[in-house]
Amino acid sequence: MRREIAITLILIVIVVAIACCGCITNTNTNTNTNTNQGSGGEGSRIATKMKIKIGALPNEATLPYYVAAQEGIFTNHGLDVEIIPFQSAMERDSALIAGEIDGGGNDPVSVALMRNAGYDLKIVSLGLQATPDKMRFAILASPASNISSVADLNGKKIAISRNTIIDYITDTLVGDTAVKVKKVEVKKMPLRMQMLLSNEIDAATLPEPLASYALYKGAKLVISDSMLNQTISPGVIIFRADFLNKNPEAVHEFLAAYGEAVNRINANPDKYRALLVEKTHIPPEIASNYTIATYLQPQAYPKTDFDTVIHWLRAKNLLHRTVSYEDTIWRGE
Repeated sequence: MRREIAITLILIVIVVAIACCGCITNTNTNTNTNTNQGSGGEGSRIATKMKIKIGALPNEATLPYYVAAQEGIFTNHGLDVEIIPFQSAMERDSALIAGEIDGGGNDPVSVALMRNAGYDLKIVSLGLQATPDKMRFAILASPASNISSVADLNGKKIAISRNTIIDYITDTLVGDTAVKVKKVEVKKMPLRMQMLLSNEIDAATLPEPLASYALYKGAKLVISDSMLNQTISPGVIIFRADFLNKNPEAVHEFLAAYGEAVNRINANPDKYRALLVEKTHIPPEIASNYTIATYLQPQAYPKTDFDTVIHWLRAKNLLHRTVSYEDTIWRGE
């Protein structure tokens, strides 16, 4: 009898041991499954967050960054994104070159010039661009001028910033015509707008939201990028090549998060009006009626647009080395 009891106890112990082993095995399997989930899954939230520093100017192109940060979209994609504000493109680009930021919004003229100077930067996506109902850049005439068309700009002084996207936009908006403008260098955009409104200059090329505010204050619209039948002023998203080479998955997650933020903005733009006003310094006089842009999903920057920019830069003798589309565009490797 005792022998039977002993055998029974031994069998019970063996069964319990097997059951416990099974529990341990299942626990480990579940943990591994969660850790290896795809983009945006629970695994991204469990894993250590990848730090990315993004430079942002106070313009509407950066709104998806702030929405993704504010609503936890970056976090859900396993990212710890720090948005670092800059007041000028020069400050932003200097920080990028110095490695103080990893990437952010930019423009193709600036990217080409930095690559020409030997800095390895890559365009990872198209950014914000003008649409028929939303301009990004415009040539405006002063309130007291009699300028009402591009032809009226002939011989007039127009305030710009040389060898920048503003200069490129100005030449493109004026077009290949007999119109010859006299360009005046005014780098600081607020000063450029003030000179326009005080009639110290005949015209000026301004970006949004300064263009809308200048119109509100009495400036006259001559032409904007939204009035053309082609896109001439796309923004781009860029990263340093060394960061891309080390962290390609992080950039994929960044673009996926950006795309989610774009969907939310486009679905309910007024929900994000206050955030847009705060981050882009839209003047209160126009804030409630300011047209919010329609944002694009991440996508490749078109080669035709790139080639047009490079042709303009070469015509101005601003490039001394080859800046190719193939070397500039990130393929997602």
